[in-house]
Amino acid sequence: MQITLEELILKITREVIRELGRQNISVTIGEQSVQSGHQSGLIRHTETPDMSKYKTPVLTENHIQKLHELTGEIIIPSGTIMTPKARELVKQKNLRITIK
Repeated sequence: MQITLEELILKITREVIRELGRQNISVTIGEQSVQSGHQSGLIRHTETPDMSKYKTPVLTENHIQKLHELTGEIIIPSGTIMTPKARELVKQKNLRITIK
């Protein structure tokens, strides 16, 4: 099995953030806060928005608005462009973005 340095860094970062979340430590990256696992006692789930119709994947406000209310993580392809409104909603909903 072979893994790129970027994939390795993402895997390590995710694990560190998960462990910090277990210890109730919040991680801030710039102005965004990264949390893992549970919020308000609710189990949150992961969704992968369909961006197959775009040449370059674009995460839009519409994608975020269509997510289930318990969604806590969105999986997006590498190179995805996030619109400013989508970024704002991601922050408001405290969603974790995972790049695949």
